[in-house]
Amino acid sequence: MSRPVISEQAASGEDLRAIDEVFAEIQAGVSEFDAGRVGARFTANASFTTPAGQRFDGWEAINAHHRRQLANPVEGFRTHIALERVTFPAPDIAVVFVRQNAATAAGDFANAGTWVLVKQDGSWWVQAVHNTNVATTA
Repeated sequence: MSRPVISEQAASGEDLRAIDEVFAEIQAGVSEFDAGRVGARFTANASFTTPAGQRFDGWEAINAHHRRQLANPVEGFRTHIALERVTFPAPDIAVVFVRQNAATAAGDFANAGTWVLVKQDGSWWVQAVHNTNVATTA
């Protein structure tokens, strides 16, 4: 049995810029400890899985989680989200692979994430997120 190859749609520069802006807004929200800004581009029925495996379904639950996390930031917290790869399995669907590097007073860590974005009425929205911790090497 041969494995199927999902053909990818060509990405427009406009779509890539818009997706980059979604992540810039999320990163700015995290950096400013602003849960509303973090969740501004999540759909009402989005799902978000944390690196610890907690899943939050729906914007309200995701926003409540981010409000709790950002209300008491870890000392010296800084983060950067880098888009590593963006694929388009369909014209209005983007799968975005990211790496989030973070630093705190206690040390550095990283998460790898897979994000599914959908284009609705000309705007890109976050539909699903799955994050996982990046193992450190000895």
